[in-house]
Amino acid sequence: MSEGQKLEKVIKSCKAARVCARVIFIMFCVATVLTLVSGIAMIADHEKLDEQFAQNDAEVSIHVGSQGPRFLLADVTGADGFELESSVPQLQEFFDENEDSTALPLGIYCLGISFVMLIGTFAVWLVYSVFDTIVKEGNPFADRVPKRILTSMIILTVVVALSSGLGFAVLLGLLTWAVYSILDYGKELRIQSDETL
Repeated sequence: MSEGQKLEKVIKSCKAARVCARVIFIMFCVATVLTLVSGIAMIADHEKLDEQFAQNDAEVSIHVGSQGPRFLLADVTGADGFELESSVPQLQEFFDENEDSTALPLGIYCLGISFVMLIGTFAVWLVYSVFDTIVKEGNPFADRVPKRILTSMIILTVVVALSSGLGFAVLLGLLTWAVYSILDYGKELRIQSDETL
């Protein structure tokens, strides 16, 4: 297989990856908007939602994961379960006035999830832009590619550190270092190859 055929195979693979990244980006955008709107709606209308919870004597649970073991993040039964605190006096006063609320902490939780989804959306956009750059420039070692991969992997490492713990973040950090080193070396080889031609 000639060098041109190998490069064409890489470009074709990057085109498919670009389409997948675009679909994932759209999904992240939708999830970000939904969690943001849900959080704002729960906070804005928490009194009405609290009445509905009280009428139905509802138990509200938030779980992560759809298969295998489910990790309980919060379990709210009636008015018990959450304590909201803030160093901002006006915000703390609002929390104290609504200390029996169930919907208010759930709304704040949704806003937190929307922030994480926003970071994930940005990281997926960076990954999409890497594949897009490779396709447009016809070279996997274009100048912008290693920088964007490094940026996206650093963001993902921070998200993993905040969500899954330091152990996984360290492993992802080492993987980031390895991938960046390989891409930087490939870029140097490309520069040397271009100079000899």
